[in-house]
Amino acid sequence: MKRWCIGILLAALGSSLIGTAQEIREVAMHNHTWLMAFGNHRISDAVGVHTEYQFRRTGLGQDWQQSLLRIGLDWHRDERHFASAGYGWIRSFPYGDQPIAEAFDEHRIWQQLISKSSTGNFKWLHRYRLEQRYMDRATGASWQHRTRYFVQLSWSLPKHPEWSISAYEEVFIGLRKAEQRVDNLLQQNRISLGLNYRFDKGTSVQFGWLLQSLWKGDGRGEQNQTLLIGLRHNLDFRP
Repeated sequence: MKRWCIGILLAALGSSLIGTAQEIREVAMHNHTWLMAFGNHRISDAVGVHTEYQFRRTGLGQDWQQSLLRIGLDWHRDERHFASAGYGWIRSFPYGDQPIAEAFDEHRIWQQLISKSSTGNFKWLHRYRLEQRYMDRATGASWQHRTRYFVQLSWSLPKHPEWSISAYEEVFIGLRKAEQRVDNLLQQNRISLGLNYRFDKGTSVQFGWLLQSLWKGDGRGEQNQTLLIGLRHNLDFRP
């Protein structure tokens, strides 16, 4: 019951903040396509490897939006709880009605905790993530820090458990010094719906929709409708 309340409160908060942001900001609307590949590969009962690549394009794939590579190590306490830490390389490109000045690279260190649970035929996943981001722009490099909270609810079809429907929300909060004024403490919010199919031996695919809302430090914002196509393949090297 507690997790239900947390999810509902976050959804209400996100929707309220999106509405407020639209009222006070210049908001650009875009359509994107993200092609994604994920894997969590078990080396032992306690240790695993995380792999991830996201090929993010504008429209139906016309131009680059972002390239994201993420790798890490997983430490499993049990099948429902594990911690991860790793490195991400992200290249961002100019796009749309509010383009950045030029493409730049980001080197990202990240840590996260994941908790899984079930309520009847519903499955919950909670993810808590910290990120330390080194932004390597031509005009000068800088460090930024943020935290992210992700909650997902999945429901398997009773007569066809290989099929499932999922929904998630993720909130991105910028971390600043208490005395530092900032206009985009809430940096980003994502709401998504997806249809999933699970094959044998740890492979699954997803087709989904994402509404990505961004609040920028210069007072502008974006709302991006995104087509999601994902592949997950988990390998198990345990003897």
